[in-house]
Amino acid sequence: MIPNDLRDLVTFVPNKTEPIHKWFYYKEGYSKKFVEWAVQEFGLKEPICDPFCGVGTTLLTCKQLGLQSIGFDVSPLAAFVSEAKTRDYDSEKIMQELQKFKEMEPKQIGKFPNKQVRRLFYEKQLDDIYFYYKKIDEIQDARVRALFLLALIDTTGRVANVIKVGGSLRKQKKPKMPVKKLFLGKVKKMVLDLKKVQASGSEPEVFQADARNVKLEENSVGAVITSPPYLNKIEYTSIYKIELGLFFREQETRLRAHIQDKATGRDFETKLPLMAKAYFDDMRKVLQNMFKALKPGGKAIIVVGGGCFPYEVVESDDVLIEEAEKIGFKKLDKIVAREVHCMRNRTIKVGTVRESVLVLEKPSA
Repeated sequence: MIPNDLRDLVTFVPNKTEPIHKWFYYKEGYSKKFVEWAVQEFGLKEPICDPFCGVGTTLLTCKQLGLQSIGFDVSPLAAFVSEAKTRDYDSEKIMQELQKFKEMEPKQIGKFPNKQVRRLFYEKQLDDIYFYYKKIDEIQDARVRALFLLALIDTTGRVANVIKVGGSLRKQKKPKMPVKKLFLGKVKKMVLDLKKVQASGSEPEVFQADARNVKLEENSVGAVITSPPYLNKIEYTSIYKIELGLFFREQETRLRAHIQDKATGRDFETKLPLMAKAYFDDMRKVLQNMFKALKPGGKAIIVVGGGCFPYEVVESDDVLIEEAEKIGFKKLDKIVAREVHCMRNRTIKVGTVRESVLVLEKPSA
């Protein structure tokens, strides 16, 4: 049965009130409730794989449902957040470290090397962030260290003089917010979340890897729940340049990946814009990897979005279904979650872009 609020469930918004899921806002993701619905509606079997795991919604939900899962993402930030959100923690150890941090007074002990990112902060705030960054590195317990670092990464995004708009950062001056108060307050909230949620499942396996190249063992996965980057011109890591630049020494991880950025014009054979052709060439590799990894009878639930180009709309769902069937998948369903206008220059309507849920199955032998 299709839920009435499916258009909302395929967004990250419902996670803003979910314990642990809300630790790091990731606008490209879907919700915990979507994963729960998919598992129940389609009778998905474990282990469940998410090859574009983002910040771990599939993985954390599976853990909370008592299901085994595995995920990977090309972004070091996403892979880190996914792992931090899905580990088992000793709350007592966290509170002991928190008390130590309460007794510290931040001072200037050095600076982040990334000058381009530094200009987006008040100098004192960034000095405080660097102080805590170095102190977090001294925490002996690796899991507690990761939790504190995630809290600091979240705090950093909140105090930066930017706002995230669409697929880019827009510079905007903010009031000088106290880093120490926000950072320690975030850790406290994370501890409260851990006490609220008792995850019964085992910890998922999480890797930083490219879905186009990962080779999982054949017939090793019970199901797939995922959402690849949508067909558009956005570099998916643009709005995370601060986090990537400061904490991972990477300004970008080329998540525009599936749309090679220098591809322009049209492909004669497919009649597609070259940018779209590059996207589908890459997605074919991903679908092939999914098909090989799935057990016979295993299902893939994939949330996809159409492409909005200046003079046309490319229906990604239909093209991906066609590619999947060539590989050997059987199409069980295509569920339209929502539709949005495709506009040129924000004034001229080109068409309507669909956001859909594809339900594919690897036939039984």
